[in-house]
Amino acid sequence: MKIHEIRNLTKKETPLHYRNEYTGSLVYSAGKIEEEAVVEFTLERTATGNVDISVSFPSSIHYPLVPAVKKVKAYITGLEKTGRLL
Repeated sequence: MKIHEIRNLTKKETPLHYRNEYTGSLVYSAGKIEEEAVVEFTLERTATGNVDISVSFPSSIHYPLVPAVKKVKAYITGLEKTGRLL
């Protein structure tokens, strides 16, 4: 699985300052076929300063779920560290 981008990234409004919820369209390729799937993820800062990321796919994707979640978490971590999240 290769992740190309997350399109239409929107941040949900939450009353908690340490929790950010996002939705978007994940553009990825599995083999030679490029596909798009809806992804929802949450970044939550813990008391120790770490960031916990949870990822969910509201609809099914054409890739094994556990490896897909790991790759998306790594991609989101890169977005967060470079300041490209809203």
